[in-house]
Amino acid sequence: MATDGRNERGVRTRRALLDASMAIIAESGVAAATQRSVAVMAATSLASTTYHFGTRSGLLEATLEHAAQVAIIEIEALREDILSGRVDLVDACVAYINRQRMGQSVTAAVVFELALTAARMPALRSANESFVTALRSLFAPFTPSAEGIAVAESFYGVLLLELARGDSGASPELERTIITIFDAYGITEVVNRLRGGNA
Repeated sequence: MATDGRNERGVRTRRALLDASMAIIAESGVAAATQRSVAVMAATSLASTTYHFGTRSGLLEATLEHAAQVAIIEIEALREDILSGRVDLVDACVAYINRQRMGQSVTAAVVFELALTAARMPALRSANESFVTALRSLFAPFTPSAEGIAVAESFYGVLLLELARGDSGASPELERTIITIFDAYGITEVVNRLRGGNA
């Protein structure tokens, strides 16, 4: 029983550290995410950070994996809503981008920050790729695989540009840009056909 309690506390502490690391990175960038700053934000000891992640590199790698996993869960829920017809594809994508841009979810901001760091830290690359793979899976039901990659990477670019706008407001062209991408790859037509089949 006592061991289970310690394990549970350990899982909670690790999660709190990862959430703190994500919050710091989203707010101030990777350089601000030190083991000490993460421990302070998580209201735990520096020793906890070292215990769970070893080094700062270990902390950053775990943070990116955590952010990617949270993003994947968000994207999978989005895909289910779109496929079920509960949400329009374009509206869903605009809403996802706006949630990220306004800081209601920080997963994309963290993934982008750490993706740049991955250029210098190869250990971060696989978690970054898992985020891109999740984006591809969002569009996979509507496109052949090669086009799904192109659509995902186009969406990735639009998301990055919108995040750079911060709270100054979405680009007035955001919806039109997404529609143009989807039209170019025939996604709008496929979504409409699927919706007709589900009706």
